Amino acid sequence: MSEQPRADGPDVHELTAELRRLLLVSSRILRSHTASDAVSAPQFSVLAYLERAGESTPGALAEFEHVSPPVMTRILGRLEEAGLVRRAAHPGDGRQVRVTLTEEGEQVVLAGREQRDAWLRSRIEEVDPAEREALREATELLRRILAPRR
Repeated sequence: MSEQPRADGPDVHELTAELRRLLLVSSRILRSHTASDAVSAPQFSVLAYLERAGESTPGALAEFEHVSPPVMTRILGRLEEAGLVRRAAHPGDGRQVRVTLTEEGEQVVLAGREQRDAWLRSRIEEVDPAEREALREATELLRRILAPRR
């Protein structure tokens, strides 16, 4: 009788470690392609979140970014000074603050995404069609494993 490899065997541990390293490095590289002297990577992340969500509260942003409320307050202060976000009292609860993007903030997000896409596109264009197809299949697998649709 032949033994079946265990699901949590060394190959799974090695693959897990390598995938984690690759995801971290690729995330850092992509973040570096949107960071600039004007907007840091964490600031860009806040802007991108607001672009997707429409508006948020400082507390929700701090939770999403895994930072303390005082850190988020500083980030939002810098973004507001730069004219990229607007803070206003929540219409239903004056104790709450809601944060929205300004038009300039939205333009920063769109330009940042285009920079990331251009860099990634240039890398993908360097590989042959068979490797592109393998990337397409790997992307679908990673989406299914890491970000399942709800």
